[in-house]
Amino acid sequence: MRLLAALVLLLGLVTPAAALPENTWVLAIGNNHGDPDEIGLLYAEDDARTMIEALHDVGGVPSGRITLMAGEKADAVRRKLVDLKAEIARDAGTGPSALVVYYSGHSDANALHLDGTHLPLLELVESVKAAGTRTRLLLLDACRSGGASRVKGVQMTASFEMRFVEAADVEGMAVITSSTARESSLESDRLRGSFFTHYFVAGLRGAADADSDARVTLDEAYDYAYHETVRASGRTESLQHPTFAVDMKGKGAMVLSRLDADARLAQLVLDEPALYLVSDANDGRLVAELKPPRAEAHVALPARRYTVQHRRPDAYFTYDVNLRPGSTVALKGLKAEATRYDRLVRKGGGERVAIHGLGVMAAYRDAVVDGEPAAPHLILEYGVDTRWLTPTLRVRGARYEADGEDQGLARTHTELGVGLTLQRFVDLDWISLSFGILGEAAWHQHEYAADRPTRTSWTGSFGALLAVERILYGGLSLRVEGGPLATVLETSRVEAGAEVETGVSTVANAWLAAGLRWRL
Repeated sequence: MRLLAALVLLLGLVTPAAALPENTWVLAIGNNHGDPDEIGLLYAEDDARTMIEALHDVGGVPSGRITLMAGEKADAVRRKLVDLKAEIARDAGTGPSALVVYYSGHSDANALHLDGTHLPLLELVESVKAAGTRTRLLLLDACRSGGASRVKGVQMTASFEMRFVEAADVEGMAVITSSTARESSLESDRLRGSFFTHYFVAGLRGAADADSDARVTLDEAYDYAYHETVRASGRTESLQHPTFAVDMKGKGAMVLSRLDADARLAQLVLDEPALYLVSDANDGRLVAELKPPRAEAHVALPARRYTVQHRRPDAYFTYDVNLRPGSTVALKGLKAEATRYDRLVRKGGGERVAIHGLGVMAAYRDAVVDGEPAAPHLILEYGVDTRWLTPTLRVRGARYEADGEDQGLARTHTELGVGLTLQRFVDLDWISLSFGILGEAAWHQHEYAADRPTRTSWTGSFGALLAVERILYGGLSLRVEGGPLATVLETSRVEAGAEVETGVSTVANAWLAAGLRWRL
């Protein structure tokens, strides 16, 4: 019989209208070691600690009813389940009661792997079901093999549907797993834990509170952990989809956490539904990666100093946040240090290897030919910021009148140039400086007022470039640039309205341009 079918037959779920009841017990099991042939994990035992901290802080579960089993074998877990059943029978009484059992470690489709010993999954489910509480929740974040990211996974062998059935009396059990039957679960060195547990805990602390009622229900926590786990695992070799086995009788919502459960905690108010990285300011450890579903989301955190990184499409903003017990701190009221991704790329940091940008500038160039004015030009450009250089492709155009007093030939001059620049940026606090080289080929057309045929020619230019940029807003920057040029062009001498001598010469000139650049 398939494991999932057995799980579903054994399930019954309660969803009381209140939060976790006063008589709630938590058993958190973490083991970094599985069978002898399985690669050891780094964070399974830490995941168990993280889960019980959240259930104590925002779940309101008293520490006296929380048990952590780190590195224990299967027989020790069996004995603890028996002891819990006896304690529940003695102390639960007749009112609402709940049991939460969490596991992080190695597993296959049939059993948990606990340091060389096995605990069958069906035995665990039966023990939790028979614990004697009205509500039972089993969370399995289990691991089956290793590799660069230390692959984790409980392999369920069938899919299932969530069913919601209303009834006057509610009682039962739910099972949530970190992945489906044919997928792996992952733990992350950056998060220092598994994807699923990290996001489930972040959801409990407030990131999953979709309806802004300062309560996080089982459905909200699962929904948040599901979507964030899929998103995060999308950066790895295979996707990971958490599963929720539900057979409901009763109505209402099972509330797992209250953001105001403990006055010793503090509230952090996030600006918008973006990505936030919350790190401990003392040791730099990533505490939470949050992506709230709405603006002004509240997250309950232990009181201490944090570094919060608010990531937007073009830049991230870093906040130094000091959370005191019982305080509420909104990010939008704090001073932030902005770091643009193009600057990170140019410094060799960040995840992106290139930043694309578009620009438009108005330019003035010295006359190349005597008798022509220093005319305005329009420049359109596309550039790519990389770690060392910023190559930029640009198109230049101009059309202006020349009186031709030197030769008695009034004309209209049209230019179209295509050029390439290579620049090196130096980023300072308020501005960015760049220096580099410019090369360009240009097509020229002269249309004469006199009875003369239209004449076309080509020029080539090369020179130095110096520029200054100042960020205006988001990815938009003001840019001013200029430099000397050497232009090679075809020349001719005219006598009595006719060309009598042609040749090639080099003319020194300069240009100045100003405009906007938008980095994507």
